[in-house]
Amino acid sequence: MQSGRGSRALEFHEATKHSRVSVQASAHYLDWENKPSPFKLYTGVPPQDLPTEFLRPTLNALVSISGSVPKERASTSMGIDTLAELLFFSAGITREFKVPGRGKFYMRAAPATGALYPIELYVVCRDLEGLKAGVYHFSPGDFSLDRLRSGDWTPALSSYAGSRADVSAAPASIVLTSIAWRNSWKYQARSYRHWFWDGGVIAANLLATANSAGLRSSVVLGFEDEAISRLLGLRTRQEAAITICPVGIPGAATRPGGWRSQEELPPPIDPAFIPLSQSEVDYPEVWEAHEASCLRDFSEVRAWTTRPGEEEKESSPAPSPSDRSYPLDPSVPRPDEGPDLAQVILRRGSTRRFSPEPITYEQLSNVLYHSTRGVPLDLPVAGTLLDVYLISNAVKDLPNGSYRFDRASGSLEQLRAGEFREMGGYLCLEQPLFAGASAVVFLMTELARVLRLHGDRGYGAAQFEAGVVAGRMYLASYAQGMGASGTTFYDDAVTEFFSPRAAGTTPMMALGIGIPGYRAKSGKMIPKRLTREQMAAGSINR
Repeated sequence: MQSGRGSRALEFHEATKHSRVSVQASAHYLDWENKPSPFKLYTGVPPQDLPTEFLRPTLNALVSISGSVPKERASTSMGIDTLAELLFFSAGITREFKVPGRGKFYMRAAPATGALYPIELYVVCRDLEGLKAGVYHFSPGDFSLDRLRSGDWTPALSSYAGSRADVSAAPASIVLTSIAWRNSWKYQARSYRHWFWDGGVIAANLLATANSAGLRSSVVLGFEDEAISRLLGLRTRQEAAITICPVGIPGAATRPGGWRSQEELPPPIDPAFIPLSQSEVDYPEVWEAHEASCLRDFSEVRAWTTRPGEEEKESSPAPSPSDRSYPLDPSVPRPDEGPDLAQVILRRGSTRRFSPEPITYEQLSNVLYHSTRGVPLDLPVAGTLLDVYLISNAVKDLPNGSYRFDRASGSLEQLRAGEFREMGGYLCLEQPLFAGASAVVFLMTELARVLRLHGDRGYGAAQFEAGVVAGRMYLASYAQGMGASGTTFYDDAVTEFFSPRAAGTTPMMALGIGIPGYRAKSGKMIPKRLTREQMAAGSINR
């Protein structure tokens, strides 16, 4: 485990950085005839339909993403209806439209890089009302569950996650995996970063939906990789687990964590499914980076959650180069105020054009405040792995310039005053969309420190936390009538622009926010019932 304390992750990160030269020199092209299907379609595994009549998350969207479960809303049970709500608002299909020459396109509840949807969801559950205990795969195309194993595998899942009591006690845990080829078809080796971005934004929806449903949820990044792959029937070097999200009843008594002998692994299964493409291209750098991060046994999982012996305390931030500080001015809505979480998830899309109309400082404050209230990760060192930097282009009552968000004081530190709209677009791979945003946010991390503390697996943790925070920023933006769009970037140019304050940090993810320059159509709370023939024919997004 973690040989070299993050050396492989650092090597991968450096090798997959974008620069203007590397992007322009790339000879990669998109083979549309070989584009992978966005649906994993099993053969010989009978599906069980999920109910389409289920409750919607009615808690205020900002409260949902930043708060804990309100006592008066705490749930006392969980059945298949609740599971359907969690799955739909995390990864269900919310709208469809036609793309000329490409057929129908189906947008989901959470965004994905390139709209390729590489993340699959699996459910490990006890007996629920309306659903027998088992291991299931969620099929968003026809809104159903494919049963891969029968029986209660929750104690085993808990054991593979280091005997975690919250996993053992959860009526259901949702495991997020990534199918590597779906994203590497477009983004090549750099797509490994997107495993965690795309998983994080789904987790943001899931955590918020669980809050609204009155359920307790968390994010588990430490688990035995091979054991989880065997449990779910994942194919080696094709698909891998990235996180476990247990969903439980607040206040319920925790059960003892599961336990087994070190040699005891689930019996292998290899359920057949239709190939995603005619052929796949292997990017060994992806799997080398992933395998270096894998935890191989119970002791390595427990070590992941054990406080490291070095640098336990957060280093003190360097003094700000500017004495200009702007305290955030967030609003704290009541839980029953609108818009509710369901409205916001159905409204969300990736904005394709921003209006020159400025946003308010209160809107920006709400995005920063509610999105960074702590991600429930299983890290041994408390706190966050991220720093938040941004460029302000058109925010009322905030001078244009570059800033760092100081969480300790709840304020924005101005680094430099000036007009940096064109620079913001340049940093985001010279895309005009981001030059037009009211603000461009960069989620950054002290990568050397993260890898020193957490090893190669810490790389995915930092990327994943960035995905969750970005997912929350999407929701916070749309909750206030704004839009948002995530993007990649010129890595070193971002660090250089925000330096000297950002010296030693590197960007994990970027997001543009602002007022959309058009009126977007909202999605529908009616899960699609595509036929398996439609899904098998590859007519979706082709």
